Order: sequence, then structure tokens, then C-alpha cells
Amino acid sequence: MRIIKFCAICALGAMIMFSCSAQTSDEGQPEGITKAQVDSVSYALGQNFGMAISMSDFGSLNFNEIVAGMKDVLSMGKIDPQEVNRIGSESYAAINKFLETRTKIKGEEAITKGREFLENNAKNEGVVTTESGLQYRIERAGNGVFPTAENTVECNYEGTLLDGTVFDSSYQRGESATFSLQYVIQGWTEGLQLIDEGGEITLWIPANLAYGERGAGSNIGPNETLKFKVELIRIVPAEAEEE
Repeated sequence: MRIIKFCAICALGAMIMFSCSAQTSDEGQPEGITKAQVDSVSYALGQNFGMAISMSDFGSLNFNEIVAGMKDVLSMGKIDPQEVNRIGSESYAAINKFLETRTKIKGEEAITKGREFLENNAKNEGVVTTESGLQYRIERAGNGVFPTAENTVECNYEGTLLDGTVFDSSYQRGESATFSLQYVIQGWTEGLQLIDEGGEITLWIPANLAYGERGAGSNIGPNETLKFKVELIRIVPAEAEEE
């Protein structure tokens, strides 16, 4: 996921290099092009480059060095395709190495934090740890009818990181969600079978039962332990699934 996003950055960077290198940074504009137009397109280029950067987890960056790198390329004037490829390859290697190192370090930190959290959480009243390492607490019992791993369920839920950051919530969207328990993370497949219809459960899911080293999207990093509050509204009847 992160490499795919980074490829988008490289593609945009190459586009900017090709378009901007057609003229040096101090070359003027032809008559009919106003300062306002130049300012507008300059800002638009910055927006597009900023959006591309935001697609990957770089953390805080040195914007002075970003500008310096762009100025160095622009000062070269028109660049032939071979030079563009060379610069692109070198910058790709440097950026990719940084992202890989950052992801590895963050993943190792998340494993340690998750392990420590689960060890302490296991001591809290009502918390049960299963053989797989999943932790749960029944917040409200339901009607005694439990789903199986083959069922589809309708539920409301809220997912948070250990620091309390909400990364997904059906409550915020204002509508329930329907999932097949065969096609969700392992922690959900196991955890939702522990609560009955109408009941509510809190799940603490270790990384190996969640999204593991890859993380998910821009909000869930590598090896994150996740917390879910889930209200099981109903088990969807098989005939309704077929409709």
C-alpha cells in the first residue's frame, strides 16, 4: 500500500520535472499572463505535490529542503529524459529507503506498546483473553443467539487506536454496517462469535489478528493493536444474504 502510494508521488514528481524544466525558474512569462495567474498555478502545483506527499507516512518534513531540491532541479534548465530518469531513480531510492526504515521502526514500537497494553489490560475486571491472544469484555448480553464464522452480521461499531484515535465508526456515519465474518480481520471473525444478537462487546485485537505489518490506509500503522466497541444488531438470515 505505501509503495503504491509512493509511486504516485514519483509519477507526479516526474511530471513536474518535465513540465518545469522546459524553462528556467527565472524565465519570464509571455504577455497576457498575469501575476495572479502565475501565483494561482504555482499554488496549484504546491497543492498537488502536497497531496501526493500526504499519501504516504513521511511524518514531519523539512520544507526548506523540499524547496531547495525543487530549486536545484529548476536551475538545471531543460533536462533530457535520461537525466530525468537518473534523478528520479536516485530520489526514489532515497525516499523508499526512508519510508521502509520509518515503517520498520514504527512497527517495532507498536509491537512493544501493544504487548505492554494487553498485559496490563488483561488484569482489568471482566476482560477475558482467548487462546489466540484476543481480549474481550461483554458490555451487554443479548438474546442468546450467537453467529458462526459463516454468518453475515449487521452491527454498529467504533474502532480506535490505543491512543484513543477513532479510525472508523458506523456511529459517526449514522448507519449500521453489514459484514460477512468470513471476510473480515481474524479478530473480528473470532470476536463477533463471542457476542449474541442485541449484545455489545469490546474487543482488543493484537496486530497479528488485525492488519499486521502492512497496517491499513493512512490511519492504522504497522503492527497496531486495535480496540473495537461492537453492538451486534442481528445475524442476517441466509435468505436475505442471497437477495
